[in-house]
Amino acid sequence: MAPSSSVRGALAPGAEQRAFASRAPSSAVAGSRTPAWPGSRGVSPTSSGRSLLGHVIGDKYAVTAIIGEGGMGAVYEAEHLQIGRLVAVKVMHPRETQKREAISRLEHEARVAGRIGHPNICEVYDMGWLPDGSPYLVMERLHGETLAQRIERCGVIPPNELVDIMLQVLSALVTAHDRGVVHRDLKPENIFLSERAGMLPVAKLLDFGISQASGMDGSVVDPIRTGMVMGTPYYMAPEQARGDVELDRRLDLWAAGVILYEALTGQRPFVARNHNALLVQILTLWHRPVTELDPTIPPGLSRLVDRALAKARDERFQSAREFLEGLRRFKNQVPVAQKRRLERAAVQHVVDERSGGGAVRRPSEPVAETDDGQPRDDESEDRPTIPSLSPLEAEAELSDDSEATVVDPPAFPEDITTVVQGEGRARGGDKG
Repeated sequence: MAPSSSVRGALAPGAEQRAFASRAPSSAVAGSRTPAWPGSRGVSPTSSGRSLLGHVIGDKYAVTAIIGEGGMGAVYEAEHLQIGRLVAVKVMHPRETQKREAISRLEHEARVAGRIGHPNICEVYDMGWLPDGSPYLVMERLHGETLAQRIERCGVIPPNELVDIMLQVLSALVTAHDRGVVHRDLKPENIFLSERAGMLPVAKLLDFGISQASGMDGSVVDPIRTGMVMGTPYYMAPEQARGDVELDRRLDLWAAGVILYEALTGQRPFVARNHNALLVQILTLWHRPVTELDPTIPPGLSRLVDRALAKARDERFQSAREFLEGLRRFKNQVPVAQKRRLERAAVQHVVDERSGGGAVRRPSEPVAETDDGQPRDDESEDRPTIPSLSPLEAEAELSDDSEATVVDPPAFPEDITTVVQGEGRARGGDKG
């Protein structure tokens, strides 16, 4: 399945939600309300052969429009009959109800999102079952676009705007991690920029369907089978790519670093033509510094990205709170005028180096920082960096990253063969 992007005005679909809402939406249709469950007569059916337009779900949610529909189910807009509130209702197709794992993930998503409770996490209000046995979730109705759509539309996100977005995302992660929840599939598609009249966009973290949650008694609730690796390959931390069993919250912080990198430069730090090559790059190569791709990016922000993308977990930010404070210090520390002078100086430096005939030196790894935030000159070491790659062709082998991919972890490096479920192609905007 190679789903298309979610549409503007839809409940932002994430990895699993995109499987529910992956096609372009039908026009909003308001049908008559019926007290029984009459099937799909009189309205256009979805790919499952039914449509819920005009019907009432759970005796209180009147379906008014279809937001999107895909292989696993459909997402509808509905109105609460008693209070008139618009909600989004995600309904699983009847044929998918035979897959216990899919139902478990939906139930897990509802419990985890309700347990965290944070203004930067999409709310789940209710869960229930249709008369035909299909489960549904009632969720917050959002209007706006995903961060992935914003990057596709704009190319790059201005640093100040991006920092504001990521501060909200990290705030959500602070609370999630404090509640013992690791997201495990953080990516631009799972960050929704909700728009409200007269307000700046509010970032909403989506899709906790494959998250790992720790119980109050120390037990771990994991919807993924033991020995399987779940996530979107482009955003996998090295320990995920290796198939390590012991994973923790720091893999979410790596993914946040990848998102920063992609939003600042318009491309991901690691790009390859198939999953095997991509995993090798994540495990063995250093990313190209963002300041090399765009010299106007503030050096302080570049250093934060470098730290987030450290191969060894102990060298990354150790908590979402530490990452958040680092971004907050960056935002508050340098006045706008000074930032602009630094940006102009960085551009001039590159021009001077090239006009003098000397090659611009490529920093090979993150520069260590002292306690005052300044870079250290010692302990530098040459490391291989990701080479420049031409844009991928439409028939490239790499599977579409629009939904989380299950990978059977191979033995590494002796045997790099992987089994990947899913098909598609790499996003056309990827560049190396």
